Amino acid sequence: MNLNMSKSFRLMKLLNHDYGPMMRALVAAAAYGGTMVTTRQHVLAKELAGRFWASNDFKLGARRGAWYFSRSWLNIEASQDDFFDPTEGMADQQLTALKRFISARKTTLEPVNYATDLAFIAARRLNNNTDPAQRGVNLAAFGDACNALLRQTGTHLPPALTKQDPRQGDFPIAGAKQALADFITLFPTEQMPWFLVSGTFLGLIREDGFLPHDYDIDFGVFEDQINISETCAAILSSDCFVLKKYDHHQSNLFKPDIASTNPEIPYILKIVHTSGVHIDLFIHYRDTRTTPAVYWHGSSLHRWENKAFDLKSYQFYGHSVLGPADADAYLTENYGDWRTPVTEFNCTTDTPNLALVPHPVAVVLFLRRYVFATAFDPTQAKQLENELTTNGFLEKDTEGRLKFRGDLFKR
Repeated sequence: MNLNMSKSFRLMKLLNHDYGPMMRALVAAAAYGGTMVTTRQHVLAKELAGRFWASNDFKLGARRGAWYFSRSWLNIEASQDDFFDPTEGMADQQLTALKRFISARKTTLEPVNYATDLAFIAARRLNNNTDPAQRGVNLAAFGDACNALLRQTGTHLPPALTKQDPRQGDFPIAGAKQALADFITLFPTEQMPWFLVSGTFLGLIREDGFLPHDYDIDFGVFEDQINISETCAAILSSDCFVLKKYDHHQSNLFKPDIASTNPEIPYILKIVHTSGVHIDLFIHYRDTRTTPAVYWHGSSLHRWENKAFDLKSYQFYGHSVLGPADADAYLTENYGDWRTPVTEFNCTTDTPNLALVPHPVAVVLFLRRYVFATAFDPTQAKQLENELTTNGFLEKDTEGRLKFRGDLFKR
């Protein structure tokens, strides 16, 4: 059964809202019951209920619940989250329960989905690194899961990789304009030189305004031009904004005593305006070790790279704002043919400048893309293969077949 809900601003606003105790309790109870029906795993049901009740994380909770429905005996497709990581935030006990659920569904799941799910579980367990003594065992299991995924064939393109019917734009332009004005008041660029990036900068250049099909506002700031604690404090004390999430990551791929290669990396400040409009403030890092130099931003699983760029002033709804000086170069790196409007865009599958992050789950995401690209897009498959082999995650065996290489993940 297909009940796919198309992504929209209204849906994102609903899922990102902070709910009170009564609503959280009702949804948590429904989540527990629904998860028991679909998975028959108390551990998973308890985790999902807590996601709504304790964490107030309706977005991840809804995505995980929809994923359970799609993998269960009900076989209900409630979303188009074809590259969703179902293990996000899970501890080892929950991963064990998840594997029991998936293994029980082996004969009814598409082989590529089954292999992807097991690879996600192995990746998360490796990254959790709960018991360092088991790291070798977990690394071997992850390698086996990656190789099993590599042997799969994508029989048909998932919705995330196909051209969808145009959706109606519902981005609230008036609310976004007020959010922009309030952000400028709270953080004047003279004090913190933030700048427009991604879809918001695309809207400025191509549409001279916000994109009607956007979901949020995208700003950037260089890591040496922001004081994270002061910025968070300013947002928390503001009457106009709420700090929804401070997303940062510390990799366990390196020995703890090598502090210079294992820092806590701030990625995104997720901010909500009183109008309901969300702002993603991406921390940008300058990587001058490469030639040419690269500026990047992202998350623990995504890294979008641009060649080093300067900033210049633009006019945007009567405000003076900053943005990349060479707009064409920046937008081409991000979108390819940026002059042709599209109404559906997936940051995991549609961005030409997405680079591989040294994170086990990110490797699984790339491998899943590679499996489908091999069957349907040889050019992209070659690009993904080059990314995976150049960065040391895959190598060719004596017969010329790709296989997992785990050197980067060894201690």
